[in-house]
Amino acid sequence: MDNSPFESSPSDARPVANVVAMPSAPVRVALYIDADNQASQNARALIALLRDGFGASIVRATVAGNSNGKVTAGWVDVLRQEIPDLPITEITVPCRKDAADAALIMALGADLADHLRVGTRVVMVSRDVLLHAAAERVQSAGCPVCLAYADCEIPTPRHPSLATLLLPAPSQRPPAAAAAPRTVPLAGAADLVARVRALCKLQPGGGYLATDVGSALSSLGYKSVAERRAIVAGFPGLKEKGGHPTKVLVF
Repeated sequence: MDNSPFESSPSDARPVANVVAMPSAPVRVALYIDADNQASQNARALIALLRDGFGASIVRATVAGNSNGKVTAGWVDVLRQEIPDLPITEITVPCRKDAADAALIMALGADLADHLRVGTRVVMVSRDVLLHAAAERVQSAGCPVCLAYADCEIPTPRHPSLATLLLPAPSQRPPAAAAAPRTVPLAGAADLVARVRALCKLQPGGGYLATDVGSALSSLGYKSVAERRAIVAGFPGLKEKGGHPTKVLVF
């Protein structure tokens, strides 16, 4: 028996003589992608598995990620390259804990009645246990769901009642030998400073803890220490007070 997570329930209809069986339509699949949790390098492997491995038809996709915008754009670009006419909903959320999860849960809830009506299966692309719990609730409502995420060094416990598609770990390209840290163009510096300030707590004597500034920049997509140092050095009117761990940056 085919163990595909998209296998339809066997029909109770009896065979009729002299009737030619028509091939069944491909299974309809809707993707709900947690772009903060799963990298866009996984997109092509997921599409190939669904289309070529299971013969599924991907009919829509919802992609949610933080306000940096880069994580969702990566997914959207690959999806449009592979499936040019695919309807895609791109949701950008603030850099807050579980914001993308909440957006996906709300989108799935809004779509659920339509999925049940036309028989669309849901693929939740995330390792996040909050989304796994939501997916379980959707399946209990009668909509078939499976999870999909990339393999990694830290294993994720398999969900006991949801099928899981384990994607190959994306290959890690070696960093460029002389890659220079990103800097912010002068025209965009004021906007970045405002976003960093919004993510940090203003200190009583003015300024922001250096550790808070580093965390804010990391959440905005500046992942390396060298990158963050280069960005901070370009903040207009930057002044430093004190030393680690209570160093304060005034800008």
